[in-house]
Amino acid sequence: MSQEKFDPIPHAERLQSGVLKEEADMIEAMIRAYCQKHHHPQDGLCEDCEALLHYAKKRLACCPFRENKPTCAKCTIHCYRAQERDAIRTVMRTMGPKMLFTHPIMTCHHFLRSFKTPPAKPRNTRNEKKK
Repeated sequence: MSQEKFDPIPHAERLQSGVLKEEADMIEAMIRAYCQKHHHPQDGLCEDCEALLHYAKKRLACCPFRENKPTCAKCTIHCYRAQERDAIRTVMRTMGPKMLFTHPIMTCHHFLRSFKTPPAKPRNTRNEKKK
């Protein structure tokens, strides 16, 4: 499967560095490990996991917190639709503890970020620019 069958990710350049890149790498590693363990695809990801990964990256790229993004568990904005939220929660609950063994540095960075207090909900700056 390839990313070509999905819409392009808006603001994909935000996933190229910083906290959003680390979060995108973490969620991709979790989804890949989950798919390998539960769906046993021949190569890459199954269609459902590939769609979930694309959706997660799209939501990350559009995160209004940007570089101040808290971990999803502490986020004040729930940007996932109900079905995807349940799917990603299952992935995180299943693979989260195992990530310490497969990606220890990435997991430690994520764990340390979870102690940060989440910032206040960002204001909609687009409306302010129109005035």
